[in-house]
Amino acid sequence: MKNTSELIERIIKLQNDKLDVYIQRKNSKVIAIPEMEGYMDFMDFENDDYELLYNEIEANPKNFFKVEPLTSREIYNIMMDFALEQERTDSVVLVKALRTNRPYDEFRKELMNIGTVINSAWQMYYSDRIKRIIRSRLCKEHIHLISEKCS
Repeated sequence: MKNTSELIERIIKLQNDKLDVYIQRKNSKVIAIPEMEGYMDFMDFENDDYELLYNEIEANPKNFFKVEPLTSREIYNIMMDFALEQERTDSVVLVKALRTNRPYDEFRKELMNIGTVINSAWQMYYSDRIKRIIRSRLCKEHIHLISEKCS
C-alpha cells in the first residue's frame, strides 16, 4: 500500500501533466481526467473512460473533491518564504527578483546564478510545501488517503 506522501506525489504529477485530479470521497480513489478549458470534446480522447468519469463527477459532484492546483499567489508566497529563510546575501537577491515584473522568471534565474546547492534546497523546499498544502486541503475535506489521520 502506498503511503500518503506517495499518493500526494502522484496527485502533483497528475496535475503537472495537465490533468484535473479528483478524490472519490467514499473510497479515497484518485481519479484524473484531462483539464477542461471551458468545454470538453470527448471525440479527441482515445478512451471513452474519460467521458464516463466526467459524467459521473458531473452527476454526483458531492461524491468527489477536486484537488485544485496551487494558485500563482500561493506559489509566489512559497518563493518569498524560501527567499526570506536564506542567508542575507542570497535572501536579498531572491527577494529583489520577486519584486520585479517577472518574479517567477527572475527568481529561477537568480537561483541558477547563486548555485546548485541553493537550487537543490529550493526544489526540496518547494516539493515539501506543495505536499503539505495538498495534505492540508484533503484534511479540511476529511479525506484520508490511508488510515493515517490528519494532525
